[in-house]
Amino acid sequence: MAEPPTSARLAGSLPGRLLRIPPTPLLVRIGAALLLPWILLEVGLRLAGYHAPDMRARLALFPKFPAFYEPDRDLAWVLKPNLDWRGLELAAPFTTDAQGHRITASPPDTRTPPLVDCLGDSSTFGFGVGDLEAFPALLAARLRDRDGRVRNLGVPGYSVFQAEMLADRQESRAPVTLVMVGFNDHFPALRSQLVDWRRRRVAYACFMSRVCSLGFDYLTAPDPTAPARSSVAPDYLPAVSPAEYREQLGETVRSLRRGGSEPILMVYPPLVVDDSVKEAVVAHWHQPRDQVDANVAAHPRYQQLTRDVAAEEGVALVDLDAAFAATGNAALHLDWVHPNGAGHGLIAQSVEPAVRAALARDGARATSRP
Repeated sequence: MAEPPTSARLAGSLPGRLLRIPPTPLLVRIGAALLLPWILLEVGLRLAGYHAPDMRARLALFPKFPAFYEPDRDLAWVLKPNLDWRGLELAAPFTTDAQGHRITASPPDTRTPPLVDCLGDSSTFGFGVGDLEAFPALLAARLRDRDGRVRNLGVPGYSVFQAEMLADRQESRAPVTLVMVGFNDHFPALRSQLVDWRRRRVAYACFMSRVCSLGFDYLTAPDPTAPARSSVAPDYLPAVSPAEYREQLGETVRSLRRGGSEPILMVYPPLVVDDSVKEAVVAHWHQPRDQVDANVAAHPRYQQLTRDVAAEEGVALVDLDAAFAATGNAALHLDWVHPNGAGHGLIAQSVEPAVRAALARDGARATSRP
């Protein structure tokens, strides 16, 4: 029998089989064909210096950011650093440090390691009171005997989603973290908030690509000829559902623990509401009365959810609902939501024992480490 050609023998041998290059799968070739133009266009846009306009506001709470905010890819908005804000949009002047946190001491202390972090919304930030009247600053004054500083990480408009993201960030954490959220979570959602938060984060990630930003800009560009659209959702829908709130608050606790910070949950103070207040809210926020009623009725439910998560996760709880009710709730408020100076003083007084106990535990753990 004739011997097969040399090339055929080589292909049939083991070395020959190893040398053969298998055909490129069709899906790989399709993927490469799609990816190559994207890469070339990305490089071209970067070399040309193209920067898409800031479009994160199209997916955030505010259609237009107030001047003291700047957009953030994950958190949606943050306070600008090194501010000395004298406008009255937040009912009182305020200042921020180089990290964009409201100051808690004068002069600001940026070199001492953090001792306590305070996560929350405008009530933690201190809406309507001075820098040193917000409870993080008052707590810092009460802990003057301890070596460390209290950081006010509260930002107006924040919800439990931002609290969880801040808790999960890989940066220096304080040994103890106070968490007070809830009001913005059950506040009636605007139409712009009906976008699922996970989809919103995907959009923020897209903005890192010039090509993706260009496409997003084209697809979401507002139509100047379109009639004005109401920002009010058609029916009451909380910005964060009760199930999401419970899940995210639990994950906030677990993220803090993983990062070495002991969490302390705070039950949001009660509201101060009567019919005249509800009508004022209707007029200010342009919300139907039934949505305002539903929002007010949801507040106790979210307070209870905070208690439930504290019990489930086995963390310390400071119940400000009970503390405010016992002291005289209306006299402790600036408006229907935000504590006044006396209210912030009560908050600092209420959380101090839990904070000192947590710091003592942290000190004992540090002493026992080899």
